[in-house]
Amino acid sequence: MTRLERHAGTIGVVAFLLLWETAARLGWRNPAIMPAPSEAALAALTTIPPGVLAAHVATSLGRVLAGFALGAAAGVALGIAAGWYRPVALVCRPVVEILRPIPPLAWIPVAIVWFGLGEPSKIFVIFLGTFFPVFTAAARGMASIPPVILRAARSMDVDGLRLLAKVAVPAAMPDIATGLRIGFGLGFGVLVAAELIAAERGMGHLVMEARQLGQLGISVFGIFLIGIVNLVADHQLAAAIRRTVGRWHRF
Repeated sequence: MTRLERHAGTIGVVAFLLLWETAARLGWRNPAIMPAPSEAALAALTTIPPGVLAAHVATSLGRVLAGFALGAAAGVALGIAAGWYRPVALVCRPVVEILRPIPPLAWIPVAIVWFGLGEPSKIFVIFLGTFFPVFTAAARGMASIPPVILRAARSMDVDGLRLLAKVAVPAAMPDIATGLRIGFGLGFGVLVAAELIAAERGMGHLVMEARQLGQLGISVFGIFLIGIVNLVADHQLAAAIRRTVGRWHRF
């Protein structure tokens, strides 16, 4: 990979921000509707103390990690079972296909009734956002394992749970890893919806509170803050996945 390829993403982000800044400064866009990135950052950093901003980030990140951990564990386990055992797939897939198109936002009233206004209801909404893509990817990965691999393992007397753990799951890991990445990103995607549930802190709460107060610059800053935190966290997740999946596959 060349140096230009390694920094292509950074160049794209910088070019986008410069174009946005230029459009706002030259009046191509109404600053009251879409403030320049520098104005949004200045409004947030001069209004919100660094400690409070760090608390917003830490609170939201904790909620996303908790919801993602639960959604990933359930999605991987059930997806592997559905992809390996046909009766499990016959039972689970219709239920998943009914529930999957429902937006997490629609579950907020149910979450409040079931879990109250505390952290469990917020984590539940994030769990829903992460579970379905992880389940779908895991089930697809298990179902698409080349039969020749399984036959070769059985010819060496590897069968039953050993075949599942030693051959099938490693073969499905690229699909499972993709599902984990997608699910993690969607966890951040539903963060604002989750923090509509009586949140007093968090990046989603910051965005909504600033909107209600007419502080559009802070709202824009909060939106980009969610994206930046997601980007950094996703990079760490991708590195961890590469270390794990790389034991079986090279990318």
